Amino acid sequence: MSQSALKVTSHVGRDLLQSAALFKHEHAVVWEYVANGLEYKDTGTRPNVAVQIDPKAKSIRISDNGRGMLIEDLRRYFQMHGENIDRKQGRPGRGFFGTGKSAAFGIAESLTITTVRNGRRSKVHLDRKEIKAQTSGDEIPIEVIENEVKTSAPNGTVVEIDKVSLKSVDIGGVIRHIERHIAYWPDASVIVNNHACEFAEPDVSREIKVSTKGTEFASSLGEAMLTIKVAKAPLDEELRGIAILSRDVWHETTLAGCDRKPFADYLFGTVDVATIADDKSDIPPFDMSRSMKLNPRNEVVADTLRFVGINLEIVRRELEKQDRERRQGEEQKRLQQQGSKIAELINNHFKEWSSKLKTTMAKAGTGRDILPAKHENNETDLGAVFGNELPGIIVGEGRGDEPVEPGPGPEPVPTVPRVQLDDESKDLVAKKAPSSPRKSAAGGFQVAFENIGENEKRAKYDKATRTIYINLDHPRIAVEVKSAKTTSPVDDPNFLRMAYEIAFTEYAIVLAQELSAIQFFFDPQDALVELRQTIDDLSKVFAMTWR
Repeated sequence: MSQSALKVTSHVGRDLLQSAALFKHEHAVVWEYVANGLEYKDTGTRPNVAVQIDPKAKSIRISDNGRGMLIEDLRRYFQMHGENIDRKQGRPGRGFFGTGKSAAFGIAESLTITTVRNGRRSKVHLDRKEIKAQTSGDEIPIEVIENEVKTSAPNGTVVEIDKVSLKSVDIGGVIRHIERHIAYWPDASVIVNNHACEFAEPDVSREIKVSTKGTEFASSLGEAMLTIKVAKAPLDEELRGIAILSRDVWHETTLAGCDRKPFADYLFGTVDVATIADDKSDIPPFDMSRSMKLNPRNEVVADTLRFVGINLEIVRRELEKQDRERRQGEEQKRLQQQGSKIAELINNHFKEWSSKLKTTMAKAGTGRDILPAKHENNETDLGAVFGNELPGIIVGEGRGDEPVEPGPGPEPVPTVPRVQLDDESKDLVAKKAPSSPRKSAAGGFQVAFENIGENEKRAKYDKATRTIYINLDHPRIAVEVKSAKTTSPVDDPNFLRMAYEIAFTEYAIVLAQELSAIQFFFDPQDALVELRQTIDDLSKVFAMTWR
């Protein structure tokens, strides 16, 4: 073979599956096909997409009223890394690398597409086993079931993803992901299993606009406007940060270095930097992973992140200063004290509840803790180590008081049983653990009173800090505050009763959600029973406290 015959080639099957591996979660896969239906539509058409997820059948179906495809369009669609025809014709959009068609194979085995364009229907099918069968690296044949059959059906496409390999499908996660994204598709209608996805912007206490004009960033970013919004309450993780767009296409959401700083979780907003989409430098601003991350090595992206980060930090520091001043007020101190009293009752219940639950699970033979690690308190829960002095039960294996995994090699890792004190046990398998100055990394629940907006719910739970926020702006609570017959609502028994009831209910819901998330309940009805029992337990404690 002569040197001139050398050329770059690609193994199509491996290429497709490697691209598919970039789509690891159901929400990313579903959004990929939903976004196609929203973006590629006929002029004047209001996009509608319906998503049907059947966890039992392990299938996902996405149908849209987009412009559809003919066989030639499907041929381009299935070309790996092909040039996006809309982008080639000057219409900006999401498509850059032609990898989206592989998304289904990130979580499933089978993909079927039925599409109608201009009165002609085509249907094609591709299966993972057919992809793997092409060991030579040649083209992968796609089964054509229908080839431009005449039809009276309107334009649109149906994507069927079957044999989903995920252990479970997080429908709620899919809905939240779509609702976050359709904030930038104001005319879109997306329905997931009869749930109409809608983006509701959090209540805002303040909005700041900063222009690049006249700054050091004007030359690289052009004329761009950064909008920073301050929410009235801590935001859920997916809502935090500044959305970086380029020509109306969303590419990343970032807090630009402020992530773990106080009050960063109150900040969100947007900035549209057109020069990102126009950039042609050797280090591209995008990658092919649909990861919703820009490349910080690109100069335009780096300047965008600096511009956002500098201005977010200014706003964040101001919020921190204002909060210090506010907390010095007498009324706020009294509310904090009351919140601490409510939290004490909740934490006492949680300690007793978790101890009882662990004992029950150990006796049932599970030998493990069922709550996530952030709810554990090793110093309190263990209280004992393996020995022969106290009654207890064995709950697992470990080295000392920590669980371990078996080590490599022929020699097993030496382990000792992990134990739990249990007065009902006849076996002396424990002894008192030696005192340790180490503090547990897991704190208890907190309760705080905040003005977080009349459109927010009466209570909000922040999972990161395990804080239950009671919303003083909620219409029902605000009425109680105004009608209080005392100078301070903290002195009014009606207000306090409402505050306790709200906090208890929110806590009970949190417990039920945590147990549901780890599939503890065999039947959804069990979660309701657990919720009711928790509220009843705390109501009795409250009654005893107020006697």
